[in-house]
Amino acid sequence: MNEHAVFKTCELLHATHARPIAVFHEGGEPQRIFSSFLGFAPVFEAISRRAGEENVSLVSGVAGLYGAVRLRENKLLVVTGPFVNKPLDDAVFDALIHDYGLAWEGKDALKQFLLSLPRRSLNVFLNFLALLDFLFNGEEISILHYFENFAPAIRQEMGERHTDAILREEEFTHGTYAIEQQLLSYVSAGDETGLKAFLQEIAGKQVLFEGKLADDTLRQSKNIFNGWISMVGKVGAIRGNLDIEQTYRLIDLYTQECERCTTVSEVNNLRYSSLMDFTRRVAELKHPAAYSEDVYRALQFIKTHTNQPIGVPDVLEAVGKSRSYFMEQFKKETGETIGKYIVKAKLQEAKQLLAYSDRSLSEISNFFFFSSQSYFQNLFKKQFGVTPLEYRRKHHKE
Repeated sequence: MNEHAVFKTCELLHATHARPIAVFHEGGEPQRIFSSFLGFAPVFEAISRRAGEENVSLVSGVAGLYGAVRLRENKLLVVTGPFVNKPLDDAVFDALIHDYGLAWEGKDALKQFLLSLPRRSLNVFLNFLALLDFLFNGEEISILHYFENFAPAIRQEMGERHTDAILREEEFTHGTYAIEQQLLSYVSAGDETGLKAFLQEIAGKQVLFEGKLADDTLRQSKNIFNGWISMVGKVGAIRGNLDIEQTYRLIDLYTQECERCTTVSEVNNLRYSSLMDFTRRVAELKHPAAYSEDVYRALQFIKTHTNQPIGVPDVLEAVGKSRSYFMEQFKKETGETIGKYIVKAKLQEAKQLLAYSDRSLSEISNFFFFSSQSYFQNLFKKQFGVTPLEYRRKHHKE
């Protein structure tokens, strides 16, 4: 896409989504700014410099979060935002003017501009970034990508975790009981892959929305975190056989780290880093380093494609191995053939849907591409000793 097409696309996106967008050359020179308030240009310039210097896709500013997308073909940087994640008051407006050198006489126009920005969920903002990546780079980016190197200071201070972060709204912790229980089940199972897929699914469908902001948003976030980390540790991790003393030490560690956070974004980042950390620790207990790299890749491929009609040839293609060699290696390390393991993985995921969703048996059967509902029911009973409906009723009673 040439520069003219980039500028025109940004212009149309701004017109349809009412989101400010700025385009810069990689050297930092501003090329175009599409905004109802051109006095915001110094803020965009500062954000673009930080995005370039820190090599990140998300930048936290005074008024909220900004997204940055690098266009490889044109060596351009597209910046959008802010996503407002705090109450807007005179203190915020004054800080913007002071920190970014804006004109004081333009304060009223600045207030009008920020207060007129669309107040949508964080998911919508992140999916807008994914749309930019798709339009300009032709890549289908998961919104999880945008947190790989967000808030690096937290990762450095808690390097023991080595976790992947995902940012979600405050309302996530106060979601439905079913979603909460399904999430904890992934922690207890040590299923990192399933957890990431689950978080991505609910993020992409936007089933959760932001709640009303409290007077002290940062304090609210920390209070939510304290309840969150206790639940993940005591309910999820301990149920997954993580050592009780170790669990309580981690809860204390994360609680102390949370109190050192100075922004809502840092708390959110820490919350989901802690989630992945607990899940990974449980996984290490359940799955010691007994798999070769090729078999591990095959297992990960199967777990992330349970809702697709995959078979042995797809797994072999994913790991790039021949049938005769790899089939024997896989069974030696897992005790199962690839075909049986695929079925078991699908049935295990089906248990989650039976327990935590209201999908019908036919919907679940179709979701996992079983040939028929009766075939699914027979396989389920053979694997778990009860029919799918019996499992659902038993779980709901509990």
